[in-house]
Amino acid sequence: MKPLAAAALLAALVPAATFGQSAPSASTGPSARPGHESRDDDCGHPPAAAEARHRTDGHPRDRMDLSPAEAAAVERRLNRILDGLGPGKHGSSKGAGQRRAAQITIPVYFHVIHAGAKGNVSDAMIERQISTLNTSYGGGNGGADAHVSFTLKAVSRTDNAAWFGDPERYEGTYKPRLHKGGKSTLNLYSTYIGGDLLGWSTFPWKYKSDPQMDGVTVHYASMPGGSIENFNKGFSATHEVGHWMGLYHTFQDGCSGEGDRVADTPAERDPTNGCPSFKDTCPVPGEDPVHNYMDYSYDTCMTSFTPGQGTRIHNVWTAYRA
Repeated sequence: MKPLAAAALLAALVPAATFGQSAPSASTGPSARPGHESRDDDCGHPPAAAEARHRTDGHPRDRMDLSPAEAAAVERRLNRILDGLGPGKHGSSKGAGQRRAAQITIPVYFHVIHAGAKGNVSDAMIERQISTLNTSYGGGNGGADAHVSFTLKAVSRTDNAAWFGDPERYEGTYKPRLHKGGKSTLNLYSTYIGGDLLGWSTFPWKYKSDPQMDGVTVHYASMPGGSIENFNKGFSATHEVGHWMGLYHTFQDGCSGEGDRVADTPAERDPTNGCPSFKDTCPVPGEDPVHNYMDYSYDTCMTSFTPGQGTRIHNVWTAYRA
């Protein structure tokens, strides 16, 4: 993509977005989100602020890859909450089997952040993205049915060159203005993301401390029919929504520790690049789950969640989003 001029970014007006229309107002300036992974993007911006899925391998780990100690602390708190609900209120995220769970239906507010025609995705493209989420989480591509569905409630469109050109920098500005609903509502943002990043998310256990920042951001060109080669079937949103519902990467903890806390996803040392016919990076039994939505494979390679991931989604939902 061609870089956006720095002067144009600084001079851009920030519209007060409403559903179906936007009116201009003065910008409140950037609000940086600390602690994100960094790299320069192809617009010449400073290091990005992403909790992200990447297009390429060989990258540093991002914030969605918790340290073993951080993951252990999250799991202790999760288990305390679930234990407090009493027996029979939840399944075991460590088990491979998933008990028959009640359907989770998630309302979605879709926020299009664009710069004129750039990134102003069509309503049809948004509908295809929602359909892709429903297919992914319903087992329609060959994986387990996670008993999760998504319903589009409304679409907002915000024409703002600064937000579009550097969404990580302005995340603390646009999210509080655009965010709708509560902890069980998905706010899904589409915009331009530089470098090799495809999207980022927040974990459900972060909602209470910063509710307006809750949600998922994806590169608009990663949506179904988009222009990013190998990553344009809409599975970046599937992947990031998995984090939003409490799933780790399949390569969490590598070959050691307790991994992603799901027994039926084999241990994986390294994220997958492309779509290899065989990959086995850990000595424990089981090939790497290269077709799992929570790996970094090409969209053409991704097909599935496992039953254990479905169980974990419902357990985390019960603890934090129900």
